[in-house]
Amino acid sequence: MTATNRQVQRIQRDLTTLEQHPLNFIQNLALSVNDEGLQQITGVMLGPENSPYTGGYFRFAMSFPQEYPFKPPNIAFVTAICHPNIHSGTGETSDNRIFTSWAPKITISEVLESIHLLLSSPNYDTPIEAETMPDKSPQKAREWTLAFAQGP
Repeated sequence: MTATNRQVQRIQRDLTTLEQHPLNFIQNLALSVNDEGLQQITGVMLGPENSPYTGGYFRFAMSFPQEYPFKPPNIAFVTAICHPNIHSGTGETSDNRIFTSWAPKITISEVLESIHLLLSSPNYDTPIEAETMPDKSPQKAREWTLAFAQGP
């Protein structure tokens, strides 16, 4: 069995588990394969309650390197989001503990839970773009949520 086949089997297994035990903050998950044969998952993450992102619908894409599950997937928000640990231009995430302590046993569900937790608990000490949230105020994040993340 090739690494690509193992990768596909692992992704399919994680998605089956996710279907059997859905996360209430994830909608419209879809698996696709791009022209290079790389696997990608797209979906919508609902903003956490009691946060500047409450009521927001954030589209994301999760792509998998050839070395997955030995290397973590890449996550990028497609919907514009104002967050100290998410790049406002590319949507890529940073400062995520799950990626710095990555292990092959970590599932897609755990990655999604970690990203959702990052929305609830931003790390202002290591911002990706210091100018995005200079005063650590959630007001700008709320404004972006209302402007860019409304509707499914």
